[in-house]
Amino acid sequence: MPPHIPHKITRAKPLLGTLVEIRAELGESDAANAAIDRGFAAVAEIHRLMSFHEHASDVSRLNRDAAAQTVTVDPRTFEVLRRALEFSARSDGLFDITAGARLVTWGFLPAPEGAPSPSDGSWKDIVLEDQNRVRFRKPLWIDLGGIAKGFAVDQAVAAMGLTDDVQVYVNAGGDLRVAGPHAESVRLRTAIEMDTVPVIEIEDGALASSSGREHLKSFQDGLVGPHVGRRGISVGADSFVSVAAPDCLTADALTKVVLGAGPDAEPVLGHFGAIAYFYAPGAGWVTLGA
Repeated sequence: MPPHIPHKITRAKPLLGTLVEIRAELGESDAANAAIDRGFAAVAEIHRLMSFHEHASDVSRLNRDAAAQTVTVDPRTFEVLRRALEFSARSDGLFDITAGARLVTWGFLPAPEGAPSPSDGSWKDIVLEDQNRVRFRKPLWIDLGGIAKGFAVDQAVAAMGLTDDVQVYVNAGGDLRVAGPHAESVRLRTAIEMDTVPVIEIEDGALASSSGREHLKSFQDGLVGPHVGRRGISVGADSFVSVAAPDCLTADALTKVVLGAGPDAEPVLGHFGAIAYFYAPGAGWVTLGA
């Protein structure tokens, strides 16, 4: 009998403000397509819950109401908030989802409709209570854009419900996860002129990449990128990082920590079992956390 060759089905959809690509390799094309449908549905659900732009999302409800009263959110939103605060604490505030106000000021996000003007609060003013309830000690504008995309990728892989012998690939605009028996080579889109194209091999793990170079805006006679560091300054506008981690949520969040801290992020990477490939002008490529 000829060797069994699985169907390699790849589909893409615009979600999360980017193009989400999902691939599954199964013996039956119908089963592969059904798994991919479940993956896309999971990503769409995370977008519905955590979008800064959607008026009815958990994020929008928190920005409007959590400074005045406790807000009950979806368990998935609560888990992302819990993990976000973990990254904030471990990075001494370098990762901070309350940077939404700064991103609005710089023109990367629209002002949230109906939300009170934000204060000078930080991640320390987010209180997580029992039964998925959240409150803010001060008016805040949170933005989960630095972590929710990675979580959506993880949720897509989980929702597909495939066994370990099935090769799966989910990529949401450079935040990706590979599951299954084979490694995959990933070309990094650095937006930096180089003589060679950097390639990373990922096996049963995740990779997330970030840089401000492709999204610079003029602000007060200077340029700012979409990543906010300590004291509300723009970071990573001229650098690039890819972080490899066991899951995509972790990889996604840690890219912001590396952009803000550079080589000083190594202890944080080590804590989460992650490796970063960091490029800065004048220094070139540095591997951190290995």
